[in-house]
Amino acid sequence: MHTKSNPQKENSNNSKKPSIIDVAKLAGVSPGTVSNALNSSGYVKSSTKEKVLHAIKELNYIPNRAGRILKTNKTNLIMLAVPDTSNEIYFRMIESVQEYMKPKGYSILLYYTNGTLQEELRTLFLLRERVIDGLILVHFSYNEELFQAIESSNSPVVLISMCNHLWAGKGNPFDTISVDVHRGIYESTKHLINMGHSKIGYLAGKKGLTVYEQRYNGYCQALNDAGIKYRNDYVMWNDYTILAGNNSSRSLLLLQDKPTAICASNDHQALGSWQALQDMNIAVPSEIALVGMDNIISSKIIGLTSFDMHEDIMGNEAAKLLYSHLEENSNTFKDIYLVPSIRLRNSSIKLK
Repeated sequence: MHTKSNPQKENSNNSKKPSIIDVAKLAGVSPGTVSNALNSSGYVKSSTKEKVLHAIKELNYIPNRAGRILKTNKTNLIMLAVPDTSNEIYFRMIESVQEYMKPKGYSILLYYTNGTLQEELRTLFLLRERVIDGLILVHFSYNEELFQAIESSNSPVVLISMCNHLWAGKGNPFDTISVDVHRGIYESTKHLINMGHSKIGYLAGKKGLTVYEQRYNGYCQALNDAGIKYRNDYVMWNDYTILAGNNSSRSLLLLQDKPTAICASNDHQALGSWQALQDMNIAVPSEIALVGMDNIISSKIIGLTSFDMHEDIMGNEAAKLLYSHLEENSNTFKDIYLVPSIRLRNSSIKLK
């Protein structure tokens, strides 16, 4: 009596991994059809694809990624590189990129640069080495070395800057996404002025970084436009962390002529400031008004007035741009500009 062999059983007995030929035999198709079904290339009828997928599941077949890369010259991997994995502002960006690219067959590698030029350059090295097909880079550096590495990468790169991008609008062979943080901090400071404050402390972030220099300039312009004298002792250059915001705020609150409001250049510093105010039993907003920028979840919980940076839109637009280069062979490069939106909450009210 003739019995039909079970490829799965044979493979388990021989301790041999099933091959694409085994899948083809079980599905009753050619190996090329299996390859097309797996890579969504060529035309494969839906009923045939179902047979292939059923055979793959039954055999527990794992495609040879290295072989596929050699054949197609594609990894189907993209990288999203961010400066800080602890900052909530990047969470929605990561989710948006994932939501757009995953259904299209791409996996996302997350890379942490710590905002350093060396690590940003490392992402370009991985792109040149074909570890990934494309790169979305949230960068702090505007170094010539970084520019040249991007320009010579020969693979699609989308740059996201948490400020007005210095390389935008110049016809470069890459896409940029900018957010007008100068305007955001200008409006933030102006809001406090409209609430009756003229003594406004500023948590400036890290000196020397373009993303914080632009915000600082927005603060200065708002004071100048309102005819309020700039005070150097009201400006605290520090890191952009919660701890830095806490320490800087304590320094402001120990001044003999302390401010009646504090504007933070990001929400992490604002959260640190809020902690300091709570520890020192200073009421918000009746004694000190407080505003931030990023509109992270923690800010919503404590009722902090903040500015939404639209990082979900940034991620979605970046993914669309990257995909257009990877799959649609687009040679058009775009510069996208976003404007932060204020979210008024209880931490800033009109003085009585």
